[in-house]
Amino acid sequence: MDALREKHKLPSLLLFYSFIDICASLAEEAPAKTNRDRFENYLRAYALLNWQAFTPYDLWAARSSLLHAYSPLGNHTGKPNGAKALFYFAWPETREQLHEAITSRGYTDFYLMDVNTIKHVAVSCFNGLWMRVSKEPQFELSFRANAEHLLKDLRHIQLENELNLIEELTQLSTEARDG
Repeated sequence: MDALREKHKLPSLLLFYSFIDICASLAEEAPAKTNRDRFENYLRAYALLNWQAFTPYDLWAARSSLLHAYSPLGNHTGKPNGAKALFYFAWPETREQLHEAITSRGYTDFYLMDVNTIKHVAVSCFNGLWMRVSKEPQFELSFRANAEHLLKDLRHIQLENELNLIEELTQLSTEARDG
């Protein structure tokens, strides 16, 4: 949330979408064909939304456009019958100001979303996921199995060894400079 306070809207959005991606991987009960399927299935299962303003596909497209093009416009928004571009506003911007700025550049078919909406989606999905983990022992086992890769990655990276090496290099550098 510090990124939002500092008016770093796009990095904040990337963090929210990454959080949704991670939670979708942890919640997966059967292998999805694609990352898109995993992401959309997770949103459908856990988001407390009626999906009238936008769809899980629209959020996937927005996430992909932001991640790959750092823009609301991307591969999915350029396709015939593709997703609508999703533009975001955050305080001190207003919906009206952003709408005027976007339409004045010729865009007509788009969504305009308050950044707090994607924050709500990410948090409500996580809350639903965690509720399920805490109430369904079988799902908790699946969740833990999905999280196992996080621990393997940590061991593989050998973070502690890397930190020790950095300390040693810093000490050698200091000794060489002072000596």
